[in-house]
Amino acid sequence: MRFEDLRGILRYVPQFRDRIFVIALDGALMRQPNFTNLLQDVAVLQSLNIEVVLVFGARAQIIELSEKRGISATSVDGMGRTDAATIELAVEAIARQTSELVAQLSVLELCVAVSNALAVHPAGVIEGVDQEFTGRIERVDAEPLRVMLKADIMPILPPLGYDGRGTTLRLNSDSVAVEVAIALKAAKVIFVSETGLSAINGQRLAQLSVAEARDLAKRKESEIDVNLLSKLRYGSLACSEGIPRVHIVDGTQEEVLLAELFSNEGVGTMIHADEYQQIRKARGSDVPSLITMMQQSVDDAALVQRSRSQIMSRINDFFVLELDSHPVGSVAVHTYETDDGTGRLAEIACLYVRRSHKNQGHRQKLVAFAEETARQRGIERIFALSTQAFRFFEEKMGYTVATPDIMPAARRADYDKSGRNSKVLMKDLR
Repeated sequence: MRFEDLRGILRYVPQFRDRIFVIALDGALMRQPNFTNLLQDVAVLQSLNIEVVLVFGARAQIIELSEKRGISATSVDGMGRTDAATIELAVEAIARQTSELVAQLSVLELCVAVSNALAVHPAGVIEGVDQEFTGRIERVDAEPLRVMLKADIMPILPPLGYDGRGTTLRLNSDSVAVEVAIALKAAKVIFVSETGLSAINGQRLAQLSVAEARDLAKRKESEIDVNLLSKLRYGSLACSEGIPRVHIVDGTQEEVLLAELFSNEGVGTMIHADEYQQIRKARGSDVPSLITMMQQSVDDAALVQRSRSQIMSRINDFFVLELDSHPVGSVAVHTYETDDGTGRLAEIACLYVRRSHKNQGHRQKLVAFAEETARQRGIERIFALSTQAFRFFEEKMGYTVATPDIMPAARRADYDKSGRNSKVLMKDLR
Protein backbone atom coordinates (compact mmCIF):
# COMPACT_ATOMS: atom_id res chain seq x y z
CA MET A 1 0.00 0.00 0.00
CA ARG A 2 1.29 3.45 -0.97
CA PHE A 3 1.36 6.21 1.64
CA GLU A 4 -1.09 8.27 -0.42
CA ASP A 5 -3.53 5.31 -0.34
CA LEU A 6 -3.26 5.18 3.44
CA ARG A 7 -3.89 8.93 3.68
CA GLY A 8 -6.93 8.49 1.46
CA ILE A 9 -8.32 5.85 3.81
CA LEU A 10 -7.57 7.78 6.98
CA ARG A 11 -9.51 10.85 5.88
CA TYR A 12 -12.72 8.78 5.87
CA VAL A 13 -12.22 7.26 9.31
CA PRO A 14 -13.47 10.25 11.38
CA GLN A 15 -16.74 10.49 9.44
CA PHE A 16 -17.39 6.72 9.72
CA ARG A 17 -16.40 6.29 13.38
CA ASP A 18 -19.31 5.20 15.62
CA ARG A 19 -21.66 5.06 12.63
CA ILE A 20 -23.76 1.97 11.91
CA PHE A 21 -23.23 0.02 8.69
CA VAL A 22 -25.66 -2.79 7.82
CA ILE A 23 -23.89 -5.29 5.56
CA ALA A 24 -25.98 -7.85 3.65
CA LEU A 25 -24.05 -10.82 2.24
CA ASP A 26 -25.40 -13.01 -0.56
CA GLY A 27 -25.36 -16.64 0.53
CA ALA A 28 -23.50 -17.77 -2.61
CA LEU A 29 -20.45 -15.81 -1.49
CA MET A 30 -19.91 -18.25 1.38
CA ARG A 31 -18.81 -20.80 -1.22
CA GLN A 32 -16.36 -18.38 -2.85
CA PRO A 33 -12.58 -18.53 -2.18
CA ASN A 34 -12.66 -14.80 -1.42
CA PHE A 35 -15.15 -15.11 1.44
CA THR A 36 -12.53 -15.25 4.19
CA ASN A 37 -11.01 -12.03 2.87
CA LEU A 38 -14.47 -10.48 2.78
CA LEU A 39 -14.97 -11.25 6.47
CA GLN A 40 -11.51 -9.81 7.19
CA ASP A 41 -12.69 -6.58 5.57
CA VAL A 42 -15.66 -6.63 7.95
CA ALA A 43 -13.25 -7.09 10.85
CA VAL A 44 -11.22 -4.08 9.65
CA LEU A 45 -14.36 -1.94 9.67
CA GLN A 46 -15.17 -2.93 13.21
CA SER A 47 -11.57 -2.25 14.27
CA LEU A 48 -12.09 1.33 13.06
CA ASN A 49 -14.99 1.72 15.54
CA ILE A 50 -17.60 1.28 12.82
CA GLU A 51 -20.62 -0.57 14.23
CA VAL A 52 -21.48 -3.43 11.88
CA VAL A 53 -24.72 -5.40 11.67
CA LEU A 54 -24.46 -8.50 9.49
CA VAL A 55 -27.36 -9.90 7.44
CA PHE A 56 -27.04 -12.84 5.07
CA GLY A 57 -29.03 -14.44 2.29
CA ALA A 58 -29.56 -18.14 1.71
CA ARG A 59 -30.77 -18.54 -1.85
CA ALA A 60 -27.78 -20.58 -3.03
CA GLN A 61 -27.88 -22.84 0.03
CA ILE A 62 -31.60 -23.54 -0.35
CA ILE A 63 -31.18 -24.36 -4.05
CA GLU A 64 -28.29 -26.68 -3.21
CA LEU A 65 -30.24 -28.49 -0.50
CA SER A 66 -33.42 -28.77 -2.60
CA GLU A 67 -31.44 -30.40 -5.43
CA LYS A 68 -29.77 -32.76 -2.97
CA ARG A 69 -33.14 -33.79 -1.48
CA GLY A 70 -34.98 -33.84 -4.80
CA ILE A 71 -37.54 -31.33 -3.52
CA SER A 72 -38.81 -28.49 -5.71
CA ALA A 73 -38.62 -25.23 -3.74
CA THR A 74 -41.41 -22.73 -4.35
CA SER A 75 -39.34 -19.67 -3.40
CA VAL A 76 -35.61 -19.56 -2.77
CA ASP A 77 -35.21 -15.83 -2.07
CA GLY A 78 -38.14 -15.08 0.22
CA MET A 79 -39.89 -12.99 -2.41
CA GLY A 80 -42.61 -15.45 -3.43
CA ARG A 81 -44.76 -18.19 -1.89
CA THR A 82 -42.99 -20.45 0.58
CA ASP A 83 -44.75 -23.80 1.06
CA ALA A 84 -44.25 -26.26 3.95
CA ALA A 85 -41.54 -28.25 2.16
CA THR A 86 -39.59 -25.11 1.26
CA ILE A 87 -39.66 -23.67 4.77
CA GLU A 88 -38.19 -26.95 6.06
CA LEU A 89 -35.39 -26.68 3.52
CA ALA A 90 -34.85 -23.03 4.43
CA VAL A 91 -34.67 -23.68 8.18
CA GLU A 92 -32.13 -26.48 7.73
CA ALA A 93 -29.98 -24.63 5.22
CA ILE A 94 -29.97 -21.37 7.19
CA ALA A 95 -29.20 -23.11 10.50
CA ARG A 96 -26.13 -24.75 8.99
CA GLN A 97 -25.15 -21.50 7.29
CA THR A 98 -25.47 -19.52 10.54
CA SER A 99 -23.22 -21.99 12.33
CA GLU A 100 -20.57 -21.77 9.60
CA LEU A 101 -20.65 -17.98 9.60
CA VAL A 102 -20.32 -17.71 13.38
CA ALA A 103 -17.41 -20.16 13.26
CA GLN A 104 -15.56 -18.14 10.63
CA LEU A 105 -16.12 -14.87 12.48
CA SER A 106 -14.90 -16.48 15.69
CA VAL A 107 -11.62 -17.37 13.97
CA LEU A 108 -11.20 -13.63 13.38
CA GLU A 109 -11.78 -13.09 17.13
CA LEU A 110 -14.98 -11.14 16.53
CA CYS A 111 -17.64 -11.27 19.20
CA VAL A 112 -20.99 -11.99 17.51
CA ALA A 113 -24.56 -12.90 18.47
CA VAL A 114 -27.45 -14.21 16.40
CA SER A 115 -30.45 -11.97 17.02
CA ASN A 116 -34.20 -12.50 16.85
CA ALA A 117 -34.93 -8.76 16.85
CA LEU A 118 -37.46 -9.02 14.02
CA ALA A 119 -41.17 -9.11 14.75
CA VAL A 120 -42.81 -10.59 11.66
CA HIS A 121 -46.19 -11.69 10.39
CA PRO A 122 -47.30 -13.85 7.45
CA ALA A 123 -47.29 -12.03 4.12
CA GLY A 124 -50.85 -13.25 3.62
CA VAL A 125 -52.65 -13.41 0.29
CA ILE A 126 -51.08 -11.44 -2.58
CA GLU A 127 -52.87 -11.26 -5.93
CA GLY A 128 -55.06 -14.16 -4.91
CA VAL A 129 -52.16 -16.42 -3.85
CA ASP A 130 -51.61 -17.44 -0.22
CA GLN A 131 -47.92 -16.84 0.49
CA GLU A 132 -48.04 -19.48 3.28
CA PHE A 133 -44.68 -19.41 5.13
CA THR A 134 -43.34 -16.20 3.57
CA GLY A 135 -43.14 -13.42 6.13
CA ARG A 136 -43.09 -9.63 6.21
CA ILE A 137 -41.32 -7.56 8.85
CA GLU A 138 -43.74 -5.78 11.16
CA ARG A 139 -41.20 -4.24 13.54
CA VAL A 140 -37.51 -4.22 14.37
CA ASP A 141 -36.65 -4.23 18.07
CA ALA A 142 -33.79 -1.80 17.72
CA GLU A 143 -32.80 -1.41 21.37
CA PRO A 144 -31.33 -4.92 21.83
CA LEU A 145 -29.31 -4.40 18.66
CA ARG A 146 -27.98 -1.08 19.94
CA VAL A 147 -27.00 -2.67 23.26
CA MET A 148 -25.02 -5.34 21.41
CA LEU A 149 -23.31 -2.79 19.17
CA LYS A 150 -22.25 -0.63 22.14
CA ALA A 151 -20.81 -3.75 23.77
CA ASP A 152 -18.74 -4.46 20.59
CA ILE A 153 -20.91 -7.46 19.76
CA MET A 154 -21.75 -7.82 16.08
CA PRO A 155 -25.43 -8.79 15.58
CA ILE A 156 -26.14 -11.41 12.93
CA LEU A 157 -29.63 -11.61 11.43
CA PRO A 158 -30.60 -14.69 9.38
CA PRO A 159 -33.37 -14.38 6.75
CA LEU A 160 -35.92 -16.01 9.06
CA GLY A 161 -38.47 -14.57 11.47
CA TYR A 162 -41.01 -15.77 14.02
CA ASP A 163 -44.58 -14.57 14.39
CA GLY A 164 -46.62 -14.25 17.57
CA ARG A 165 -47.68 -17.91 17.36
CA GLY A 166 -44.11 -19.17 17.11
CA THR A 167 -44.35 -19.97 13.40
CA THR A 168 -41.10 -19.72 11.45
CA LEU A 169 -41.37 -17.56 8.34
CA ARG A 170 -38.98 -17.03 5.42
CA LEU A 171 -37.75 -13.48 4.82
CA ASN A 172 -35.93 -11.77 1.99
CA SER A 173 -32.46 -10.81 3.25
CA ASP A 174 -32.41 -7.51 1.34
CA SER A 175 -35.61 -6.43 3.09
CA VAL A 176 -34.17 -7.51 6.45
CA ALA A 177 -31.08 -5.36 5.88
CA VAL A 178 -33.10 -2.29 4.94
CA GLU A 179 -35.66 -2.58 7.74
CA VAL A 180 -32.88 -3.00 10.30
CA ALA A 181 -30.97 -0.04 8.85
CA ILE A 182 -34.03 2.20 9.00
CA ALA A 183 -34.76 1.21 12.60
CA LEU A 184 -31.15 1.85 13.66
CA LYS A 185 -30.80 5.03 11.58
CA ALA A 186 -27.75 3.51 9.94
CA ALA A 187 -25.33 5.55 7.84
CA LYS A 188 -25.08 2.91 5.13
CA VAL A 189 -26.54 -0.29 3.77
CA ILE A 190 -24.01 -2.36 1.83
CA PHE A 191 -25.30 -5.16 -0.38
CA VAL A 192 -22.42 -7.54 -1.08
CA SER A 193 -23.70 -9.40 -4.11
CA GLU A 194 -22.62 -12.26 -6.35
CA THR A 195 -22.02 -9.73 -9.12
CA GLY A 196 -21.83 -6.00 -9.66
CA LEU A 197 -24.29 -3.70 -11.39
CA SER A 198 -23.41 -2.60 -14.92
CA ALA A 199 -25.07 -0.79 -17.79
CA ILE A 200 -25.99 -2.60 -21.00
CA ASN A 201 -22.62 -1.61 -22.49
CA GLY A 202 -20.86 -3.36 -19.61
CA GLN A 203 -19.70 -0.15 -17.89
CA ARG A 204 -20.07 -0.02 -14.13
CA LEU A 205 -22.95 2.10 -12.86
CA ALA A 206 -21.02 4.14 -10.30
CA GLN A 207 -23.96 5.99 -8.77
CA LEU A 208 -27.72 6.21 -9.05
CA SER A 209 -30.25 8.58 -7.59
CA VAL A 210 -33.26 7.11 -5.79
CA ALA A 211 -35.43 7.81 -8.84
CA GLU A 212 -32.92 6.15 -11.20
CA ALA A 213 -32.61 3.06 -8.99
CA ARG A 214 -36.38 2.76 -8.67
CA ASP A 215 -36.83 3.11 -12.43
CA LEU A 216 -34.15 0.51 -13.13
CA ALA A 217 -35.76 -1.95 -10.72
CA LYS A 218 -39.11 -1.65 -12.54
CA ARG A 219 -37.82 -2.37 -16.04
CA LYS A 220 -39.33 -5.68 -17.07
CA GLU A 221 -37.09 -5.95 -20.11
CA SER A 222 -33.96 -5.37 -18.04
CA GLU A 223 -31.17 -7.91 -18.34
CA ILE A 224 -30.16 -7.27 -14.74
CA ASP A 225 -30.13 -10.33 -12.51
CA VAL A 226 -33.29 -10.65 -10.39
CA ASN A 227 -31.10 -10.69 -7.31
CA LEU A 228 -29.82 -7.20 -8.18
CA LEU A 229 -33.33 -5.97 -8.94
CA SER A 230 -34.24 -6.78 -5.35
CA LYS A 231 -31.28 -4.72 -4.13
CA LEU A 232 -32.26 -1.78 -6.31
CA ARG A 233 -35.83 -1.96 -5.05
CA TYR A 234 -34.93 -2.12 -1.37
CA GLY A 235 -31.96 0.22 -1.78
CA SER A 236 -34.16 2.99 -3.17
CA LEU A 237 -36.61 2.34 -0.31
CA ALA A 238 -33.79 2.73 2.23
CA CYS A 239 -32.72 6.08 0.81
CA SER A 240 -36.34 7.26 0.70
CA GLU A 241 -36.59 6.45 4.41
CA GLY A 242 -33.54 8.41 5.48
CA ILE A 243 -30.50 6.16 4.85
CA PRO A 244 -27.96 8.50 3.18
CA ARG A 245 -26.08 5.88 1.14
CA VAL A 246 -26.72 2.39 -0.17
CA HIS A 247 -23.93 0.47 -1.89
CA ILE A 248 -24.09 -2.57 -4.18
CA VAL A 249 -20.71 -4.27 -4.62
CA ASP A 250 -19.38 -7.42 -6.28
CA GLY A 251 -18.34 -9.69 -3.42
CA THR A 252 -16.05 -11.78 -5.65
CA GLN A 253 -13.61 -8.87 -5.95
CA GLU A 254 -10.62 -8.61 -3.66
CA GLU A 255 -10.91 -6.05 -0.82
CA VAL A 256 -14.19 -4.84 -2.31
CA LEU A 257 -15.58 -3.37 0.93
CA LEU A 258 -12.51 -1.28 1.64
CA ALA A 259 -12.17 -0.18 -1.98
CA GLU A 260 -15.81 0.89 -2.10
CA LEU A 261 -15.90 2.75 1.19
CA PHE A 262 -12.49 4.42 1.33
CA SER A 263 -12.32 6.12 -2.07
CA ASN A 264 -14.28 8.86 -3.84
CA GLU A 265 -15.68 6.77 -6.67
CA GLY A 266 -15.50 3.29 -5.14
CA VAL A 267 -15.75 0.09 -7.16
CA GLY A 268 -19.47 -0.66 -6.96
CA THR A 269 -22.76 1.20 -7.34
CA MET A 270 -23.93 3.79 -4.85
CA ILE A 271 -27.57 4.82 -4.50
CA HIS A 272 -27.72 8.25 -2.91
CA ALA A 273 -30.55 10.14 -1.30
CA ASP A 274 -28.98 13.58 -1.03
CA GLU A 275 -26.92 15.57 -3.50
CA TYR A 276 -23.87 13.32 -3.51
CA GLN A 277 -22.63 15.07 -6.62
CA GLN A 278 -22.47 18.85 -6.31
CA ILE A 279 -21.18 21.72 -8.42
CA ARG A 280 -20.53 24.80 -6.30
CA LYS A 281 -18.78 28.15 -6.48
CA ALA A 282 -15.05 27.94 -5.92
CA ARG A 283 -13.56 29.39 -2.76
CA GLY A 284 -10.13 30.79 -2.10
CA SER A 285 -9.27 27.63 -0.18
CA ASP A 286 -9.89 25.60 -3.37
CA VAL A 287 -7.12 27.31 -5.35
CA PRO A 288 -4.23 24.99 -4.31
CA SER A 289 -6.38 21.94 -5.19
CA LEU A 290 -7.36 23.47 -8.53
CA ILE A 291 -3.74 24.16 -9.46
CA THR A 292 -2.65 20.66 -8.40
CA MET A 293 -5.55 18.99 -10.22
CA MET A 294 -4.93 20.82 -13.49
CA GLN A 295 -1.16 20.45 -13.59
CA GLN A 296 -1.24 17.24 -15.65
CA SER A 297 -3.40 18.88 -18.33
CA VAL A 298 -1.07 21.89 -18.30
CA ASP A 299 1.88 19.55 -18.82
CA ASP A 300 -0.01 17.90 -21.69
CA ALA A 301 -0.63 21.33 -23.27
CA ALA A 302 -4.39 20.86 -22.93
CA LEU A 303 -4.82 23.76 -20.48
CA VAL A 304 -3.09 27.10 -20.08
CA GLN A 305 -0.95 27.53 -16.98
CA ARG A 306 -2.76 29.68 -14.41
CA SER A 307 -1.11 31.14 -11.34
CA ARG A 308 -2.71 31.46 -7.94
CA SER A 309 -3.12 35.20 -8.39
CA GLN A 310 -4.74 34.77 -11.81
CA ILE A 311 -7.32 32.35 -10.42
CA MET A 312 -7.93 34.45 -7.31
CA SER A 313 -8.52 37.56 -9.40
CA ARG A 314 -11.43 35.80 -11.11
CA ILE A 315 -12.43 33.36 -8.36
CA ASN A 316 -16.13 34.23 -8.78
CA ASP A 317 -15.98 32.79 -12.31
CA PHE A 318 -14.76 29.37 -11.12
CA PHE A 319 -16.87 26.37 -10.09
CA VAL A 320 -15.84 23.09 -8.49
CA LEU A 321 -17.36 19.63 -8.96
CA GLU A 322 -17.36 17.69 -5.69
CA LEU A 323 -17.98 14.03 -5.06
CA ASP A 324 -18.68 13.35 -1.40
CA SER A 325 -17.10 16.70 -0.48
CA HIS A 326 -13.89 16.05 -2.46
CA PRO A 327 -13.09 18.26 -5.53
CA VAL A 328 -12.67 16.21 -8.71
CA GLY A 329 -13.32 18.75 -11.47
CA SER A 330 -13.65 22.40 -12.37
CA VAL A 331 -15.01 24.84 -14.92
CA ALA A 332 -14.93 28.63 -15.28
CA VAL A 333 -17.48 30.91 -16.94
CA HIS A 334 -15.98 34.24 -18.06
CA THR A 335 -18.24 37.03 -19.28
CA TYR A 336 -17.36 39.70 -21.87
CA GLU A 337 -19.09 42.70 -23.37
CA THR A 338 -19.31 42.62 -27.16
CA ASP A 339 -17.24 45.21 -29.03
CA ASP A 340 -20.33 47.01 -30.30
CA GLY A 341 -21.80 47.19 -26.77
CA THR A 342 -25.02 45.46 -27.79
CA GLY A 343 -24.70 42.36 -25.66
CA ARG A 344 -22.47 39.94 -23.81
CA LEU A 345 -20.64 36.69 -24.56
CA ALA A 346 -19.61 33.92 -22.18
CA GLU A 347 -16.57 31.69 -22.39
CA ILE A 348 -16.19 28.22 -20.95
CA ALA A 349 -12.67 27.91 -19.57
CA CYS A 350 -10.58 25.76 -17.27
CA LEU A 351 -12.73 22.66 -17.93
CA TYR A 352 -11.06 19.80 -16.09
CA VAL A 353 -11.94 16.41 -14.58
CA ARG A 354 -9.47 14.28 -12.65
CA ARG A 355 -8.04 11.43 -14.70
CA SER A 356 -9.45 8.89 -12.21
CA HIS A 357 -12.97 10.25 -12.79
CA LYS A 358 -13.02 10.52 -16.56
CA ASN A 359 -15.54 8.78 -18.84
CA GLN A 360 -18.31 9.04 -16.25
CA GLY A 361 -20.21 11.99 -17.67
CA HIS A 362 -18.66 14.62 -15.39
CA ARG A 363 -17.38 16.83 -18.24
CA GLN A 364 -20.85 16.95 -19.79
CA LYS A 365 -22.35 17.96 -16.45
CA LEU A 366 -19.80 20.72 -15.98
CA VAL A 367 -20.38 22.13 -19.47
CA ALA A 368 -24.17 21.94 -19.06
CA PHE A 369 -23.80 23.74 -15.72
CA ALA A 370 -21.65 26.45 -17.34
CA GLU A 371 -24.22 26.93 -20.10
CA GLU A 372 -27.05 27.26 -17.59
CA THR A 373 -24.98 29.74 -15.58
CA ALA A 374 -24.52 31.83 -18.73
CA ARG A 375 -28.26 31.70 -19.47
CA GLN A 376 -29.03 32.91 -15.97
CA ARG A 377 -26.76 35.87 -16.64
CA GLY A 378 -28.85 36.72 -19.71
CA ILE A 379 -26.18 35.60 -22.18
CA GLU A 380 -27.29 34.11 -25.49
CA ARG A 381 -23.98 32.87 -26.95
CA ILE A 382 -21.12 30.96 -25.38
CA PHE A 383 -17.77 29.91 -26.77
CA ALA A 384 -14.86 27.68 -25.82
CA LEU A 385 -11.24 27.44 -26.92
CA SER A 386 -9.73 23.97 -27.17
CA THR A 387 -6.60 22.36 -28.56
CA GLN A 388 -7.48 18.75 -27.72
CA ALA A 389 -11.13 18.48 -26.64
CA PHE A 390 -12.82 20.10 -29.63
CA ARG A 391 -14.40 16.80 -30.73
CA PHE A 392 -16.03 16.52 -27.33
CA PHE A 393 -17.59 19.98 -27.69
CA GLU A 394 -18.77 19.23 -31.23
CA GLU A 395 -20.04 15.68 -30.84
CA LYS A 396 -21.20 15.59 -27.21
CA MET A 397 -22.29 19.15 -26.51
CA GLY A 398 -23.55 20.47 -29.87
CA TYR A 399 -20.94 23.20 -30.46
CA THR A 400 -19.93 24.35 -33.94
CA VAL A 401 -16.53 25.50 -35.16
CA ALA A 402 -16.27 29.29 -35.41
CA THR A 403 -13.57 31.82 -36.20
CA PRO A 404 -11.59 33.89 -33.69
CA ASP A 405 -13.50 36.93 -34.93
CA ILE A 406 -16.43 36.08 -32.65
CA MET A 407 -14.34 37.04 -29.61
CA PRO A 408 -14.18 40.58 -28.27
CA ALA A 409 -11.02 42.44 -29.26
CA ALA A 410 -9.34 42.13 -25.86
CA ARG A 411 -9.92 38.38 -25.71
CA ARG A 412 -8.83 38.01 -29.33
CA ALA A 413 -5.57 39.80 -28.51
CA ASP A 414 -4.84 37.34 -25.70
CA TYR A 415 -5.70 34.47 -28.06
CA ASP A 416 -3.27 35.68 -30.72
CA LYS A 417 -0.55 36.34 -28.15
CA SER A 418 -0.75 32.82 -26.70
CA GLY A 419 0.24 31.20 -30.01
CA ARG A 420 -1.71 28.06 -29.06
CA ASN A 421 -3.88 28.24 -32.20
CA SER A 422 -6.80 26.75 -30.27
CA LYS A 423 -9.95 25.84 -32.14
CA VAL A 424 -12.85 28.18 -31.45
CA LEU A 425 -16.21 26.54 -30.75
CA MET A 426 -19.51 28.34 -30.29
CA LYS A 427 -23.06 27.54 -29.20
CA ASP A 428 -26.27 29.52 -29.33
CA LEU A 429 -28.00 29.37 -25.93
CA ARG A 430 -31.34 30.77 -27.07
